[in-house]
Amino acid sequence: MGRARGLGEGRADPANRPTRSRKSMAWNRFSCPPRGGFRSVFRRWAPPVCASAAALAAAFAITPLRAPASEAPETEAPRIVGLRHVEGRTRVALRLARASGFEVFALEDPPRLVVAFDGPAWEGAPPPPPPGGLVKAVRAGLVADGRARLVLELVRPARLAEAVQFPDPDDPSGPTILRLELAYAAPDAFAAAVGWPEGQGPLAPAPPPADPRPLVMIDPGHGGMDPGAIRGEAVEKALVMTFARDLKAALEATGRWRVALTREDDRYLGLAERVARAEAAGAAALLSIHANTVARGDAVGASIFTLAAAGSTDAETAALADSENRADVAPGDDRAVEPDAALRAVHEIGMRRALLASRGLGTELVDHLAQATPMLRGRAHSQAGFRVLKSSRVPAALVELGFLSNAQDLARMRDPAWRRRAAQALTQGLDAWAGAAAARPFAALAP
Repeated sequence: MGRARGLGEGRADPANRPTRSRKSMAWNRFSCPPRGGFRSVFRRWAPPVCASAAALAAAFAITPLRAPASEAPETEAPRIVGLRHVEGRTRVALRLARASGFEVFALEDPPRLVVAFDGPAWEGAPPPPPPGGLVKAVRAGLVADGRARLVLELVRPARLAEAVQFPDPDDPSGPTILRLELAYAAPDAFAAAVGWPEGQGPLAPAPPPADPRPLVMIDPGHGGMDPGAIRGEAVEKALVMTFARDLKAALEATGRWRVALTREDDRYLGLAERVARAEAAGAAALLSIHANTVARGDAVGASIFTLAAAGSTDAETAALADSENRADVAPGDDRAVEPDAALRAVHEIGMRRALLASRGLGTELVDHLAQATPMLRGRAHSQAGFRVLKSSRVPAALVELGFLSNAQDLARMRDPAWRRRAAQALTQGLDAWAGAAAARPFAALAP
């Protein structure tokens, strides 16, 4: 990035009204309010606003946390006090010990917005964002020279639509609230804004975790109000939960894997949240466990699905993916059905690597599972647009254990000995894939 040009100085309004800089060059600077004053820095596509706490609390319905000056020393750690999605936008509110200069910039692979400001290190991990908005994960840390960074990892390209910083109305010299509002950005506009500010660059690699073993996230499909497939007394959500626990035990027995489940009991989880949990945990692989059924015919056998870059391998596979995507959605919630354009945008800025890794994972799982159980003839490994597989950071595969509509498949799924054999086969497939591909968490990206 070149040196910033076209700097403009905002002026404090005697009436203490919001003040906006009139310049629109590479960077905008302004200072306000008149008491004490502070300075903020934004990228050109982030219109700056600053105002008194009273005006902003009324305009944006934000209630800053109140603390006496003695409880807000210069070294008080920053923290997130609000994170929500409103009318297609995502709002983030930060509590800072003192008014602080800050800057916001965009990075890609994966797409993210970074907020850098003066202050001490973060206290603990930021809370995970609720699903359904523009932000899918939040990370924070201390850089150098007392600069802290908040990294907002994006579901799709986004821009900073508005930023506001204001003091506590009862203690103007004490803590301040920094409020950011994100809105959707066209992929080409986001790409044009990407880049490190002058004098900054990626952080040094994070220290290795206390347990360096790769993490497998197992996702038992459906749950709660969504039972999945039903055939007589057989219910998919219960069968896959039992198998997920057997698979977890088999993986942990090797000593080579850490293992977590997206759900530990009978509860509903949206598809986006399942993916977000795997990404936030830095999983090396995500396995979503399901069981199939057909209304007519007598299909039999297990199968593996991985994400297709565009379209499905056949009409039946496409219908199954559409059914799974729509079945695992709460009433009034359409987040599980993602338009092709959104997938293409994500693919352009990081999906290709995950697609290739997922395909290799699927191949190994099929090769090993076929040694333990019959596979679906002609479609043992298929590609489709399952929403739960759409991650640009975690290789993923969906495992169909068999068909509830087939008596032999159903008997196998209910048989503890078969479950142990199938779980062992999938474990061997993961071992082979990890050895061949040197699997590593995609989450370990700077910053």
